[in-house]
Amino acid sequence: MKWSRFAATWAALALLFAWYALLELRRYPLTPLESASIYACWLLLIGLYLAPGFEAPRAWFKSKLHGPKAAAATLAVFLVPYALYCAGTGDFRWIAFAKLFALAALPLAMFAIAPVANPKKLNWQDFVVLLWLMIPILTGQIAGIWLKPVNLDFMTRVFLIGVGSWSFLIFRGTDNSGYEFVFSMSILRDAAVNFLGFAVLAAPIGFALRFIGWNPHWRGPQPFIFDYVTIFMFIAVTEELFFRGLIQNLLEGSLASRYASQAITSVLFGLSHILHAPFPNWRYVILATVAGWFYGSAYRKHRSLMASATTHALVDTLWRTFFTIAR
Repeated sequence: MKWSRFAATWAALALLFAWYALLELRRYPLTPLESASIYACWLLLIGLYLAPGFEAPRAWFKSKLHGPKAAAATLAVFLVPYALYCAGTGDFRWIAFAKLFALAALPLAMFAIAPVANPKKLNWQDFVVLLWLMIPILTGQIAGIWLKPVNLDFMTRVFLIGVGSWSFLIFRGTDNSGYEFVFSMSILRDAAVNFLGFAVLAAPIGFALRFIGWNPHWRGPQPFIFDYVTIFMFIAVTEELFFRGLIQNLLEGSLASRYASQAITSVLFGLSHILHAPFPNWRYVILATVAGWFYGSAYRKHRSLMASATTHALVDTLWRTFFTIAR
């Protein structure tokens, strides 16, 4: 029973994306074997993504996985999805394999070979691993791995969430990250409050900076909900894990100040958007910094990434649906 919540969530997402795959994959000239291998690869990636976010599997793996041999075995498991994908599609490329190998090997090996001195604070190992995982996302280097039937770079995002959560939560032993797939009315309420707080500030700032413009393209509730779910899973959880669950969380331990860590993390989150065209995109940096403060507030109160990711995904989904970037 302890693993039931994890199993139920995995099964629900498996059904959701099976339905979506039936709708989308038939648009492409794929054989049944190719479709099955892509789905099997995806299913395992989602399982790795979810496992550290539930108390029972996280505690079990933390008790079992220690040292370089466990890190090597975990690395092998993380490469199985690509093996399944290649076995069915025939789309094996050494450069893609090398990217996945490198992305997973360094974080897992770092914490297994060189444990941190103080798990509650930022250590030099944390800087190395965070940069290693975040730079490929910020510079667009996660594309070009899963190319059949089209570029499926969201699969690399899920891969990176899995690697990051397993490295920090299981091998490093980071506590209070908030990477817990648990929702409550109070979490949802505070997510909504922080969304409204952001909207009150961001809308006038965005229009004043000529960063956003009104451009609604509502396609109905079903596409909106699906957009929200995919943004939540592939964008919001990724960024909230790294910025709030890890950086803000560990900075708080280093600085002994919740608000200072939140402020610094907000600025770092804003600066992470500077590469968006036109470079340097200072307007994006300003709005993202404001957003980062409210995401950090949602996270801080409940120590839950579900709160900050809910706010984050709502901002992104409404922005894409009703606004456009002004040029």
